[in-house]
Amino acid sequence: MSILDTYGYIRVWDTNTLSWIRMEPPTLSAGTVAVSGTLNSNLSQYTPIAGRLPVDLATTGVVAASGQVSASGNNTLVTPASGKKLRLFYVSYNPLLAIEAAFRFGASGSLWLRNNITANSVIAKDFGAFRSLEGAVDQALLLNLSLAVSTNWNVFYVEV
Repeated sequence: MSILDTYGYIRVWDTNTLSWIRMEPPTLSAGTVAVSGTLNSNLSQYTPIAGRLPVDLATTGVVAASGQVSASGNNTLVTPASGKKLRLFYVSYNPLLAIEAAFRFGASGSLWLRNNITANSVIAKDFGAFRSLEGAVDQALLLNLSLAVSTNWNVFYVEV
């Protein structure tokens, strides 16, 4: 069991003294580490995990897209090339007025990152390389707005 005190230190319960004591950071010894053999940066040696690429490969060619939409209902943000799907790493939206907004893949897909937000608020989600979110093949990314409000959006993605 541990707690964070008012000074930002982690305190742990000492069962010998029956009191909270400050946890000291580990001390790293200076020195060198010998590595035998050679280090190879050949990316072909990496094996995909559960259909996903390692970070080095998955983030290669990430496209940053931004824009502004203002229609009530579905607004198309990004459409993949034919036979491709979108893999998202980051999404955000920022309406000028209070509304309910959410992303979805395809015109009738499930709404996600759905929020009732105040004017000029920013809703953002960074999925990361291994927790990216994918739509189905040929599904566009849409932003659904409850009202016709000017809304800025940002997306980082790759087509796969």
